[in-house]
Amino acid sequence: MSHFSKYLKLLLCGILPFASCSRNTKSPDTLAQGLDRVIIATDRPTSTTIAESTPLKKTIEATLRNNLEKRELSAERNGAWQVIHGAVAYGDELTMMVDGKQVKAVEFLFSGGTMNGWEIQAGPVLPATKRPGILARVEAGSYIGQGHPDQWLGYFSQIPLSLNRKITVKEQTLALEDWARQAQWDVPKNPFKEYSWTLIALTNFFPGETEWQASDGKTWTLEPLVRFEAQQDLSDSPCGGMHRLMGLAHAVRYRKKQNGLFNEGWGMAKKVVEASVDSARKFQNSDGSFSTNYSARPGNTSDLSASISATGHTFEFLAYALEDRELAEPWMEKAAERLCAMLKAGEGIDLECGGAYHAISGLKLYQRRRYETQ
Repeated sequence: MSHFSKYLKLLLCGILPFASCSRNTKSPDTLAQGLDRVIIATDRPTSTTIAESTPLKKTIEATLRNNLEKRELSAERNGAWQVIHGAVAYGDELTMMVDGKQVKAVEFLFSGGTMNGWEIQAGPVLPATKRPGILARVEAGSYIGQGHPDQWLGYFSQIPLSLNRKITVKEQTLALEDWARQAQWDVPKNPFKEYSWTLIALTNFFPGETEWQASDGKTWTLEPLVRFEAQQDLSDSPCGGMHRLMGLAHAVRYRKKQNGLFNEGWGMAKKVVEASVDSARKFQNSDGSFSTNYSARPGNTSDLSASISATGHTFEFLAYALEDRELAEPWMEKAAERLCAMLKAGEGIDLECGGAYHAISGLKLYQRRRYETQ
């Protein structure tokens, strides 16, 4: 792999510090020092029961609260890429600064607000709704605008938001469903042959649907998309394939809810998800963090921002893919403790938004599944 290719992969993952989201910043030279503090903070036994895990629950709550309050986004400094990553973690709670005023970020975007990278427009009238769809511009590899097909839609579906949520597109008032139906309609037109976020969006927004009519006049199901994604090389995918794995994990859960057979692409997806869970656990570092080489091989780094990004992406995937009982296992608790400690060490450091918010999103998902459903 060329030096440029390696750089591009890091840029797509959000490991390079090109866009930050902290109110008060420290020099990047403090990153390694922060990591040293984390190693000391997490070097202790891990609890296994709900009662014993009360300290972990409180630590996660504090981590989520502190990063919501102390990390600041602004329309002047950040792009839509950073803001929408933040929205995955905090949903409608996320705020940003616009012209010196603090506003709700998602509502700002959906109410016709403008900022770098937020480029949506009304599409053609769709047969399914008899209303215009919504199109979002794709800037492949962008860290300002939408970098992948259906990336914004997939993230909004994870918050989650209602399909009835209103979106102002120039002079028209449309709804999130119009955007989701556009994604269904455009599946045959995907020029990038990348369906990770499409799978996330369609399984979240339409969990009871098994087929739809697309722009090529054919009846589509999710199986061809699932099969394609399951055949891709994870090590050559953005962020070690963790976004691809999130799409496949959504597909597996969708199939389980449908009580469908795990044959064809579904069976392939299940095998890939299960193998990746095993690899993440196998390559987990002794301090609780996950490999900076993701599910490919072992790896660690003294760069706090890179470690947060790798551990955060992996933790987010695991927090979705694992069964409820597996979330309480010691290795996952240790990972949660480590991630909280790393984010604590990163307070005041101008962390890159993508990796930090994926980490926070993972903790939010873990919190909801582990504690709020008890």
